[in-house]
Amino acid sequence: MNDLAIIILNYNSFDDTSREVNALLAEGVSQQSIYIVDNNSTDKENIKILGAQKQINYILSDHNGGYAYGNNLAIKKAIEDGRNYFLLLNPDIEISLTTIEQLYNGLKEFSDIGIIGPRICYRNDRNKIFSDGGLLFPEKGFMGGHANGEQNKESIKMSVYNYDIKYVDGSALMFRKEILDDIGFMNENFFMYYEESEWCLRLLKNTGWKIAVKTQCEAYNLASNKGSFYEYYMTRNRIWVCRLYNGNIKYVTKERWKLARKAIKKGKFSMANAYIKGILHGNYSKI
Repeated sequence: MNDLAIIILNYNSFDDTSREVNALLAEGVSQQSIYIVDNNSTDKENIKILGAQKQINYILSDHNGGYAYGNNLAIKKAIEDGRNYFLLLNPDIEISLTTIEQLYNGLKEFSDIGIIGPRICYRNDRNKIFSDGGLLFPEKGFMGGHANGEQNKESIKMSVYNYDIKYVDGSALMFRKEILDDIGFMNENFFMYYEESEWCLRLLKNTGWKIAVKTQCEAYNLASNKGSFYEYYMTRNRIWVCRLYNGNIKYVTKERWKLARKAIKKGKFSMANAYIKGILHGNYSKI
């Protein structure tokens, strides 16, 4: 896999990032295959030291432009280095070299798959599925979901490749360079959340490429707490996706207003403000 770049985006997550780097190196991943991007976080100096010590590629951004911006920086650098395949990883993901090889071989075997991901299970409950691929419902304002989410994996029978999805989760996503010629890079205006969803929708729209989750290989994530930061971007970006792909804007706007009113009644004003700002910016700002 000498033409594969493994990209880890760091933002104040040095402990997870260093754990992931050390785990990959311990399994025999090439040092020059690993690219870390620090999105102008307080970890910048630690990332620099880690990169030098481990002799891996590292990029220290002077601007926090979000998920798409940071990953795009590394993708462009990896292309300059001659890489043809790219694996995007969140720092909290636990993934084995075997899983990485299976994803890589899937892209090699099926030339019509542009983006692929593994089954994702929970790190604290490895028999429970987090996602066998992302689902989107345009009639409900592009509300998201996960194939087989929260199911026990032993009770689920799936084909090796699940094509019946709308996006591959951005926490563990592998793609081939050729798709960039057709759809370009991820949209950096999204900053956080739905950027991989929009990218996959763009790929599926009139290109002939397929996306898939390979359910016989696994990665593991951690559940995270959601706050006002999350709700703002989820609200705004869902509406943006509706505007781009003819989703039901009224549905998501009404849903989010209802959540804002509930937050106000509970005295959670920062959360209510996140919903309201997300609605306004989603409907009226430039994408």
